[in-house]
Amino acid sequence: MTARSSALEKVTSDQLVIVTLPTLRGAKIEQVGLALGRGWGVGRHDIDNGVILLVAPNEHKVRVEVGYGLERLLSDDRAGKIVRDMLPLFRANEPAQAISLGETEIIQVLESDKLRPQYLRKAA
Repeated sequence: MTARSSALEKVTSDQLVIVTLPTLRGAKIEQVGLALGRGWGVGRHDIDNGVILLVAPNEHKVRVEVGYGLERLLSDDRAGKIVRDMLPLFRANEPAQAISLGETEIIQVLESDKLRPQYLRKAA
């Protein structure tokens, strides 16, 4: 998975981080995702192009947290569809396949924008 995320960053400048946590410790998954993204500095600061795929399997929670710079491309609706696509695999006790599917779908969406990376357009 790390290789695919690295390849994505080279092509698009976007950063995709996949996180699995044994517990959310009573916090909402949305809060945890935001805190991780901000704390780790996921995405380039100037274009806020980070994505976190956050999975808490013991609590049956999945979230795609998207940086502001990617919200038009990876909208809430698209992120929600990706999560819904993953759920049958989680229910079938196939968490690795579910995460791989989520990663693949996120990468496909991010690579679908042929006008990027944005920072190269700005420099030209």
